[in-house]
Amino acid sequence: MPDLNCTYRPSAVKCNGFDPRAFRWAQTMRLAVEEINQSKELLPNHTLGYKIFDSCAYPLTGQRAALAVLNGPNEAHSPTCTGASPLLAVVGESGSAQSIVVSRILQPFRIPMISYFSSCACLSDRRKYPTFFRVIPNDDYQVKAIAQLLLRFNWTWVGLVRGDHEYGRFAVQGLLKELQGSKVCIAYQEMIPLLYNRQRALEIMQVMRSSQAKVVVVFSAEGEMTPFLRDYMKENITGIQWVASEAWVTASVFTGSEYYPYLGGTIGFGIRQGHIPKLSDYLQTVEPHRYPSNTLVLELWGALYGCSPSPSFSSLLPPCSGQETLLEQHSAYMNTSSPRVSYNVYKAVYAIAHALQNLLLCKPGSGPFRNNSCAQSNNIHPWQLQHYLQEVAFSIDGEEVNFDLKGDSIPYYDIINWQRGSGGKIEFVNVGLFDGTKTAGKELVIQEEKIMWAGHQSEVLVSVCSASCLPGSRKAVRRGEPVCCFDCVPCDSGKISNQTDSVDCTLCPQDFWSNTERTACIPKKVEFLTYDSLGIALTAIAVVGACLTIAVLAIFFYHKNTAIVSYFATCACLSDQQQFPSFFRTIPSDAFQVVKQNVTGLQWMASEAWTAATLLQTPHLMPYLGGTLGIAIRRGEIPGLRDFLLGTRPGKVTKNNYGNSIVRQFWEYTFQCRFSPPPAGWLDTGGALCTGQEDLESAVTEFLDVSDLRAQYNVYKAVYALAYALDDMLQCVPGRGPFSGHSCASLQKLQPWQLVHYLDRVNFTTAFGDQVSFDENGDALPIYDVMNWCWLPDGSITVHNVGVVKKSASTGEELTLDEDRIFWNFEPQKPPRSVCSESCPPGTRIARRKGEPVCCFDCIPCSNGKFSNETDSIDCISCPEDFWSSPQRDHCIPKTIEFLSYHEPLGICLTTASLLGTLICTIVLGVFIYHRSTPMVRANNSELSFLLLLSLKLCFLCSLLFIGRPRLWTCQLRHAAFGISFVLCVSCILVKTMVVLAVFKASKPGGGASLKWFGAVQQRGTVLVLTSIQAAICTAWLVSSTPTPHKNTQYHSDKIVYECVIGSTVGFAVLLGYIGFLAILSLLLAFLARNLPDNFNEAKLITFSMLIFCAVWVAFIPAYINSPGKYADAVEVFAIMASSFGLLMALFGPKCFIILLRPERNTKKAIMGRGTSKK
Repeated sequence: MPDLNCTYRPSAVKCNGFDPRAFRWAQTMRLAVEEINQSKELLPNHTLGYKIFDSCAYPLTGQRAALAVLNGPNEAHSPTCTGASPLLAVVGESGSAQSIVVSRILQPFRIPMISYFSSCACLSDRRKYPTFFRVIPNDDYQVKAIAQLLLRFNWTWVGLVRGDHEYGRFAVQGLLKELQGSKVCIAYQEMIPLLYNRQRALEIMQVMRSSQAKVVVVFSAEGEMTPFLRDYMKENITGIQWVASEAWVTASVFTGSEYYPYLGGTIGFGIRQGHIPKLSDYLQTVEPHRYPSNTLVLELWGALYGCSPSPSFSSLLPPCSGQETLLEQHSAYMNTSSPRVSYNVYKAVYAIAHALQNLLLCKPGSGPFRNNSCAQSNNIHPWQLQHYLQEVAFSIDGEEVNFDLKGDSIPYYDIINWQRGSGGKIEFVNVGLFDGTKTAGKELVIQEEKIMWAGHQSEVLVSVCSASCLPGSRKAVRRGEPVCCFDCVPCDSGKISNQTDSVDCTLCPQDFWSNTERTACIPKKVEFLTYDSLGIALTAIAVVGACLTIAVLAIFFYHKNTAIVSYFATCACLSDQQQFPSFFRTIPSDAFQVVKQNVTGLQWMASEAWTAATLLQTPHLMPYLGGTLGIAIRRGEIPGLRDFLLGTRPGKVTKNNYGNSIVRQFWEYTFQCRFSPPPAGWLDTGGALCTGQEDLESAVTEFLDVSDLRAQYNVYKAVYALAYALDDMLQCVPGRGPFSGHSCASLQKLQPWQLVHYLDRVNFTTAFGDQVSFDENGDALPIYDVMNWCWLPDGSITVHNVGVVKKSASTGEELTLDEDRIFWNFEPQKPPRSVCSESCPPGTRIARRKGEPVCCFDCIPCSNGKFSNETDSIDCISCPEDFWSSPQRDHCIPKTIEFLSYHEPLGICLTTASLLGTLICTIVLGVFIYHRSTPMVRANNSELSFLLLLSLKLCFLCSLLFIGRPRLWTCQLRHAAFGISFVLCVSCILVKTMVVLAVFKASKPGGGASLKWFGAVQQRGTVLVLTSIQAAICTAWLVSSTPTPHKNTQYHSDKIVYECVIGSTVGFAVLLGYIGFLAILSLLLAFLARNLPDNFNEAKLITFSMLIFCAVWVAFIPAYINSPGKYADAVEVFAIMASSFGLLMALFGPKCFIILLRPERNTKKAIMGRGTSKK
C-alpha cells in the first residue's frame, strides 16, 4: 500500500501476490452473467453488465475499489463523488473487514451489496449496514454449530485461536456467549497478527504445546493460516484436534500430503457445496492470447506457471512458451469438484437477476413505492432494487435462496473432515450437516462412524482439564481456575456418590452406612436381645403371662352373657339391644350429645362408617341430622343372591362341620329355637325345637335384605378377583410365562406368591358395570356413593344416592353430584355457608392471621397506586407508571396530566396579561410613531425607543411559550426567545444610559469628542453585538443539551406533571447571568447619572426601571427553585411580565403622559429647561 500522508498525490494501488481462487470466483460471476443474458426466461430482452475491481483482500484497498466503482478507476484525475452512479448492486466482498468498509461507503448511495464470503455476525446490524445482504450463513449459526459439536464429543477443555480482524473477534465473542452456562471451558485465547509475526506465532505454538487442551478452535482466514501452519509443521507439534471455521476448512492450499501428519482429522463447518455444470469448461477458456490486455489473466498465468505471457507484464519472469494449458493440478484455480464459495457467487448474481426480474414485472398502480408506483425500467434506482432483493425467493439446483429481515440467507453447513486420500493428500469428506432451520437441539446431524480423528485415530480424542471423578468421590473446583479444572475428593464416612462427576456426596439413611469404596450404602450391623440367658428368662415370663391371659379369656367366654358396663364407649350404635343385649355404659351415648343438648344448625358430613347406619335414621334424630351428606361404600347388585340365600338349610352343609355350625346358629337365632339335643331346661321354659323346615322367607330378618348390598358386594368382587386371577394363570403358555425361565405356575404346585402376581394384573368389569383392578398398593379403584338423609313430608326417612365419587386411571378422581336432589335441613333449601372469613372483594388483598389456618384472614385495602381486580387476591398489583389506582382500588386509571394550561384560571390570567402587555406596547409604539417628530420622542434616539418597544412586545409574547402542553419546539424556544428578547431590551436601555452620559459629558467644555463614539451606527452596533452574544449562548445550549419535554411523576404520586427539562443547568445559568450582568451594568451607569440636571431626567427613569427589573429577577430565583411543576412555569411567566410591565411603565409612562395629556411640555424649550419661568 502507498503511504497516504496527504502531502503528495498517491500512486496507483498495487496488490501483493495473486490468489487464483479469488480469480475463479470472478470467473464464476462472469459465467452467471452470461447465462442470464442468454436465458429466455430470466430478464429476456435485457442485458446485464458488470465491472470487476480487485480489492486485494485488504480493507483500505477495498475502500479505494469502492470509490473507483462510484467515480471511475483513475483515482488521480477523477473528481470525487460527481454525478449519479449507474451502479445498481455490488457482489462482494470476500472478507468481513472489507465488507464493513465497502458497505459503509455504499450506504449513503443506497446501493445494495451481496457478499458471498463475509460471515461476521456484526454485518446483520440493519442500523449500521441497511443495504448489506449475503448468501453465506451468519457466524452466529457457525458458533452455535461449533458449540454443539464440542458438547457432542464432550470436549470440555479447548483452546481458541483467531485472526486479527472483525470476523475473528465477533466469532470468538459469539462462541463464548454460546458456551456460557455449559460444561465447556476455554483454556486459552490467542490471536494471529494481521501482519504475520513469526515470533508471536511461536509464542502461540508454545501455549498450544504446553496446554492440556488437545482441541483447538480456529476462526481465521486462509491467508493468516498459511504461514502459521508452515511454522507449526516446522515445530513438529502433533496430537492437536483442529476445529476449523468455514473460512479455511475447505482451503485447497492445505491438501498437500505434507500437511496430513499435522492437520489430518481436522473437522469443521464448511459452506454448503453446490453444483455449477458449466464452470469447469468456462475456466479453461481463460488464456493470455484470448485476453491479452487483461492484467488479471496475465497475473494468473504468472502465478500458475512462473512465466511472463507478455514482455510488458514482468521482466523478472522468463517468457512463456505459449503452449501452457490449464490442468487439474492447478487446483487453486481449476478445482470445481465441490464449489462452495464459487457457488455462493453464482447464487448472488442470480439473486440480483431475479430481483430485477420481479422489478420489471411490476404492474403500474400496484407497485410497492409511493402512490403504488413501480420503478422505471430505464431509470432504476439502487434503493428500488434493494426492495426487491429483500423479498426475492427462488431455487437453484433444488436449494431455496432468500433473505431474512437482516439480509441473511438460510443457514446450512456441511461438516467437513480432513482424511487421507489417494497419494497421501488430504481429502475433504462430508460427514454431516448443520441445518439452522430445524428446532433447537436437532440442527446437528453427524455420521460419527465416517470420521477420522487427529493422529489417524478412529476413537474420539479426549480434551479435558481434569479427568472425571469416579463414584465414591466428589468434584472440588480449584480456586481461581475454571469450573472444568477440579480435584476428586473421596466422600466422608457415612456418605456416598454413585455417579460420575458428582458435585456432592449423599448422606446414607439412618439405618445404613457407606461401604469401603463409598459407592453404596450398606445396612448397619444389627444388635438386639437374642435368646441367650437373659432372653430365655424374659421369654419364660412372657409365656406364663400368655397362659394366664388365655385362662382369663376362657372364663370370660364361658360367662359371655354376663353384663358389660362401659365407662368410656360413647358410640350411638352400641344402643342397639338386639345386637348388644348385654352392653351397658355409664357415659351418655353420642345421640344424647346431639338430641339432649338441642344442637341444631349444623351440616353433618358422615364417613362411610355411619352414613348408612339405620340406627340413627329415626324421626326424633332427623331435626338434628336431617340433610346429612356422607360417603358410603358402593352399593351393588348380585343377581340370584336372594334365591341363593333362601336355599340356605341347616342340613345342606354336611362336609364342613364348622360351616354347618354357623348355619345352625343362624337358624336358632332367627327362629328362636334350638336343635336337639336342646340345652338343659330349654323345653321346660317353653322353648321350641328347630326342625330345619321352618319358612325362611316369612321370617323377619336382615339376612334376606338385598336392597342395599355394600359389604356383600365387596365380598362378591373379591371372590371374582381371585377367580379371574386363577383363570389368567391357567391361560399361561409354557415358555412365555412371567416367572424365571419364562415358566408358568402349576395348579397342582401353586405358590401363593404366584397367585399374587396375577392378582396385581386383574382387570374386569362386574355385571353391575363396576371396573375392578388393583394399584401398586393392592387397593382397588376407589368408588363411593354420596348419600343424603332426606326427611320426607309424611315424616318418613330415606337415605338416597345423590352422587358418586370414583377414580379412573385416565381422568383421576372425579365427583359427580346431583345437587337438585340434595335435601338441606335449612331454610331456605340452599347449602349453608361455612367459612372462617368472607371472600375479599376486588380492591383488597388477603392478610393471613398469624397462628390461624389459611382459611382465616383479614381483607386489607390495596395501598395507593396498587389494585386488585379479582376476588381473594393474594397481592395487590402496582399500576403502570402513567396510571393510578381508582378510589375503589379495583382498576387503574390514567394519572391526571398537569401543566400550565390555557383552560385553567391561572393560565387564562397570565395569557390575558401577556396579550394586554403586547397591546399596550403596540399602542405606545403607535403613539411614538405618530408623534415621532416631536421633541419628546426625538430627545434620546427615537430609533432605540422603537427597538425597545419592539423588544418589550417580544418579551410579553415569549411568555405564551410557557403556557400550554410542553412540546419539543416550545421547550427549545421558550428560554431562547426569553433570553434574546430580554437581552435586546436591556441592551437598548444600556445604550440609552451610555448616550445620556456621553451627551452630558459633551455639553461640558472640551467634551465634544466623546459623542463621536456614540453615533447612531455605534448604538445599533452595540445593541447587535450584545444581543448576538446571547444568541450564541442559546445556540450552544440548544446544540449541546437541548431542553426536552418530560413526564415528571416525582412531585405527585397520582399526577403526571408535564414540564420542560432545561437540559443543561449551566446553560440556563449562563443565560440568566448574562441578562443579570447587563441589567446591573445599566443600573450602575444610570445610578452614576442620577445627579444630572433635570433636563437629562431620563437617567432617573432608567434607574427606577432597572431597580424594578433587578428586584423581580432576584426574587424569581428562589421562587422558581421551590415551585413544583406548572407553578415553576407560572413563576417564570409572572417574572417576565412583571419586569416587562415595570420597564414599560417606568420608561414610557411619563413620556406618554406628556405627549398625550401635557402637549405644552412637549417642546424643545420645555425639554431644555427654557420654558416659562416659575412664578
